Amino acid sequence: MRKKNFKKFAAITMAAAMTLGSTLTVFAEGEGDDTSTTPTAEAGVAEGEGTYEGGEMKYPTLSVTLPTIPAGTYDYIADPNGLIEKTKNDDGTASKYADSTFTGTTGIFFLTNTADDGAKTYTEKSAALTLANENAQDIDVTVKLEQKTAGDTSIKYANSAEFESTDKDNKLFLAITDGATTDPKVAALTGNGAATVTTRVAGVPENFEAGYSADTGYGYTKKDEADLTDWNDCSFELTGALNKNATWGDDLAFPAIKVTWSYAEHRDSALSASTISKTANTLTVTGATVTGVTLVKTSGTTAACAAGTNYTFADGKLTVQATMLANNIGGKLKIALSTGVTEEVTIQ
Repeated sequence: MRKKNFKKFAAITMAAAMTLGSTLTVFAEGEGDDTSTTPTAEAGVAEGEGTYEGGEMKYPTLSVTLPTIPAGTYDYIADPNGLIEKTKNDDGTASKYADSTFTGTTGIFFLTNTADDGAKTYTEKSAALTLANENAQDIDVTVKLEQKTAGDTSIKYANSAEFESTDKDNKLFLAITDGATTDPKVAALTGNGAATVTTRVAGVPENFEAGYSADTGYGYTKKDEADLTDWNDCSFELTGALNKNATWGDDLAFPAIKVTWSYAEHRDSALSASTISKTANTLTVTGATVTGVTLVKTSGTTAACAAGTNYTFADGKLTVQATMLANNIGGKLKIALSTGVTEEVTIQ
């Protein structure tokens, strides 16, 4: 009996051991201890990351093509005694200058046109040259007229093309102008320095469209040529006159001149005017205070101006010593502002 029961117990024990062995996994040392920090999904919870597309889209870098100035554009002929008119041919052409027609009464002539057949036309204004602003940004275009080589000592510069009948001086008027029929901009050359004219030419942001490039990111690019509207531009020319009331002798040397075109992106000025003179020697300053003033003489040398002596600044008004301005016509003032910007004004 005991033997029989022992056999039953052994059989049951063996079966249980076999069952456990079929489901038990045995791990080697180190296995089974999961120390990974990889996050696991959790019901109702999620994380997200933010990405930034960038700041304000930018227009292309400013690019302006200055006008190509043909040789001889600013050469001029001075004829205060009317010799060309007095000796012209029956067909109206000049006897000295073959196939050339002269139009004007001021005594100064510029070559303004040469026809295909070689015929030349001279007038009292030089050929107008144009600069187009093919940008979204506004630009300031400046044209500077300066004396390169002095003429005869008897020749004086005039600030107007009109001369009093009692004025007998040998006067020459040379100026830059935009040629506008109404309120033209005019700056006359003086013996003390250059004449400059600056005008603002608006950009056309409508000629650009927003886009994206894998190389440059977001930005504006110029539209196709067929979709462009007209660009804005400006034109300038030289004009001149001589005082015909004077006596003009033989063999006079006239000044050689130089004309320079330049441009810069437009910045709103804090100053109320771009010029200053002994009779208009106060400027209003907006949004800044004056931290210093430097005089730039016509010779190019500079001198620091003394506050309280050469200038005063109070209540948004900059007043410059009239005597200093009178002695430096044609020079400039560099005005340093609290904004970190230095602006220039021309002394007239």
